[in-house]
Amino acid sequence: MNGVGVRKRGVADDGFDQDRRTGGQRVSTTTAGDEKDKNRWTAEDAASQGNMLGWLQWLILGAYIGTVIYLIQTVSQQLPRPWPSSEHGDLRDMSKFSEDRAMQHLLVLTSFRPRTVGTDGNDKFAANYFYKEAQAIKKKAAQLHDIDIDHQIVSGSFRLAFLGGFNSVYRNVHNILVRVSPRNVETNRTLLVNCHFDAAIGVDGASDDLSQCVIMLDTLAVLARRGALPGRILFLFNGAEESILQASHGFVTQHPWAKEVTAFVNLEAAGSGGRDVLFQTGPKHPWLVRAYARVPYPCGNSVGEEIFQSGAIPSDTDFRIFRDHGHIPGVDIAFVENGYVYHTHYDQVDQIYPGTLQRAGENLLALLYGMVTSAEFQDLENCKDCATDSAVYFDFIGLAFIMYSHTSGIIANYFFAIAATFIILLEMLYQFKNCPVYLSRKDAVSAMIFSFLLVLCSIIVPVSMTALLAYLLSMVAPMSWFSRTYLTFFLYALPTIAVSFALHWVASHTRLMMRIPVQMRESIVYHAVGLIWIVLLVGTTLKGLNSAFLPMLFVAAPIPVRFIWLTLQPLTRHDLVAFLTTHMTSYSISSIFALYQLISVVKVFLPMFGRTGSEVNPDVLLAVIVSSGVMSILSYYTSLIHVTKRQTVLRISQLCALLTLITVLTVSLTSMGFPYSSPPDRIAPKRMIVQHLHREEFNLKNEQIIHENALWIVPLDFTGLQPVPLADIISLTGATKPDCDSKLYCGLPFIYPVMNMLKQHLVVPIKDEPRLPHHPLLKKTDDQVLVSDDQSLVQTRRLTFVTQLVDHSNIHMSPAEGCELRGWNLTQAEPMQGPTWHNRTTYFVFLVSGYDAKGPMYEKTFHVDISCPKTASRATDPVADDRLEILTITVINHFLTMTSPVLDKITQQLPSWLAPITWLNSIQTYSF
Repeated sequence: MNGVGVRKRGVADDGFDQDRRTGGQRVSTTTAGDEKDKNRWTAEDAASQGNMLGWLQWLILGAYIGTVIYLIQTVSQQLPRPWPSSEHGDLRDMSKFSEDRAMQHLLVLTSFRPRTVGTDGNDKFAANYFYKEAQAIKKKAAQLHDIDIDHQIVSGSFRLAFLGGFNSVYRNVHNILVRVSPRNVETNRTLLVNCHFDAAIGVDGASDDLSQCVIMLDTLAVLARRGALPGRILFLFNGAEESILQASHGFVTQHPWAKEVTAFVNLEAAGSGGRDVLFQTGPKHPWLVRAYARVPYPCGNSVGEEIFQSGAIPSDTDFRIFRDHGHIPGVDIAFVENGYVYHTHYDQVDQIYPGTLQRAGENLLALLYGMVTSAEFQDLENCKDCATDSAVYFDFIGLAFIMYSHTSGIIANYFFAIAATFIILLEMLYQFKNCPVYLSRKDAVSAMIFSFLLVLCSIIVPVSMTALLAYLLSMVAPMSWFSRTYLTFFLYALPTIAVSFALHWVASHTRLMMRIPVQMRESIVYHAVGLIWIVLLVGTTLKGLNSAFLPMLFVAAPIPVRFIWLTLQPLTRHDLVAFLTTHMTSYSISSIFALYQLISVVKVFLPMFGRTGSEVNPDVLLAVIVSSGVMSILSYYTSLIHVTKRQTVLRISQLCALLTLITVLTVSLTSMGFPYSSPPDRIAPKRMIVQHLHREEFNLKNEQIIHENALWIVPLDFTGLQPVPLADIISLTGATKPDCDSKLYCGLPFIYPVMNMLKQHLVVPIKDEPRLPHHPLLKKTDDQVLVSDDQSLVQTRRLTFVTQLVDHSNIHMSPAEGCELRGWNLTQAEPMQGPTWHNRTTYFVFLVSGYDAKGPMYEKTFHVDISCPKTASRATDPVADDRLEILTITVINHFLTMTSPVLDKITQQLPSWLAPITWLNSIQTYSF
């Protein structure tokens, strides 16, 4: 028989010991009598060599991973003690940022409600509060500073390629600006720091974004008392961000101070606190991240930045405006913990974790100093890499922050890819040299190719199977994990492990793999995993992604460290404990970071799925996220399956599958599968909009053809209206799904163009008419021919209209098929088209008005220029009965702070796990 340390039958075999006794050399002890049984005997022997690791070793590995998860959770939740606390300090001590002082501002500001644009709470009380506090700070400021304060009330318009694409028009929105300059120092450099104090509809907005505004306010007070600044800092408290970034646009395009801005810091919140996370930078300008890296508690990474900028997250910030309209580089920082409260009535002061403001305030203070003192800020024109390079950055479980330039990253990525490939080739040559005599070179090469395909399949198949399981489960118990995060482990992580182990177990029983000694089998699977990561590293680098650092971590450490250790300590290959120690050590950094990354992503996305609309299956998306993360963590550990007792591998797979099955049955058949919860349990509400609307429609003769009242009920997540007990609260007689086929924008008062996200909504006709201050009518005041081309039979007409609008209004319009909108005076920019409707272009206009002393209603006059074939126009006979429609216009007024008895009744009877947002609407549709 072949000499690879094989014992006689019936004697237990240990592959590590056998290879050690022969030194891994090709030694033959085969006798002539055994030659006939060579193939069968060596196959059995190779199989027996797999009996090495057992339950104990895998339990130790599981305990190690569990300990890492615990440490990650512990470190990520650590926040500094608020300063000064009751034990020490004085609120009058202005030497450093104080959460206690900031919290006092926050308690006052959250008492101003509601705070949507156009309300007293926002445009009068909150704006005046910041203005008066700025004046008080100016009076107490050190003599080394010049402090200028301005209250900007601005109007304007712009187009925005966000959501479905729309045109934004605003008037009388408010900005409070405070500029701190070093006295007697000439400078044309200004660092802008921005927050917004307006709130979303129906919420207090304590975290989003008052928390950041009070951080700015106390930071301003501290800076004003300190010594001379090396540069100018401008604090912008803007009053219209929730109305889709309007106040920041008014500042950056119209305020004279905007011309001096060199860089900016934007502060946001998508949760109730925790760590403040850097999630966008640039464009380009890596010095911004270098400055951020010096703050006391840096946190963030390039993966989050590229996910956010891909549009995968249904949110946007003022960062876009400063970048696209101001052409200014900057950083975007936000709170992301506990996203369940975001844009709900739970966004209150008591939901902000103690230490949140202290951490963010200390970071902001250090960041502002770091940015204004940087050489790049002082001499941007001579900055070598500002316009050509970007930054790669990531933190390691909050303990270290690493950043380097994109160019350096490319060099490092290719270096590690080439080095790791070379190491893999050396390892494969070593295996060739030391393979047993019964194994041909052809079989060895086949085993390597097979292992690569096995690893590839063990990534694709588990993720696909887990996604399929999630899809099937979503039909029975959708979003069952929403209020119970731990269920994601049992529903998505365990089946991924089960399928992965099963695939490797099946592969280990193939004739080819059974002929491979366990040591060689483990090595080629390990390095096949490495090749997959090398391919990902090269691919993401070629795509120019900064997130290529992630596969780089899986290439730079595991492959070289293991190779160096096994080269220096060759006997490690033959000692179980030493081998496992080497394996886990070489992979520790990568696996810990993968765990940290997965936990961070789940924390952000899981609550976010409560507001991603009805058309995205969050179960499948979360399954793909978790399963992919688990496979990245398992990647190099899968090679250990091939040095594990086959019975143990099978039992681990079966145990994971059994636990998954029990969990699936539990969430499908019991109340554990119900996704929502409310205090005193965890806050994880279902979001739903309920609007009481009055709808009218007029034909070409201006005759009213529709006059009705209805409730429009819009759930904001995938479960739709299924769990909502509407029939127990209101009569659903006559309830219908919206008619989006024959009606422009479904004939409904969409405040934002989110028709493609929200399709599981319901219109319930009711008798009660909402008590509105007025029912505005759209009147055509002029109709004149601009261009008439006899040859092409095309005519361009200008239609002029007048209507009455309120603080939040919409105008939807669509030229008839064959007609074209040539222009209008609603916005200065060219009109942005919305989605196509029956071969007709559509246009969505969002109009917002700040507080007006004359009252909430104002008159709006506008014109549109329409080109149509003469056969479709009224040029020849404007009063003819058979004239054709050339334009449909809908005017919508949103009364965001008003309610009705019907809405009050509904909100009082809805379950506590619902977070409803309610308001009144009037909607009129006209044909011309």
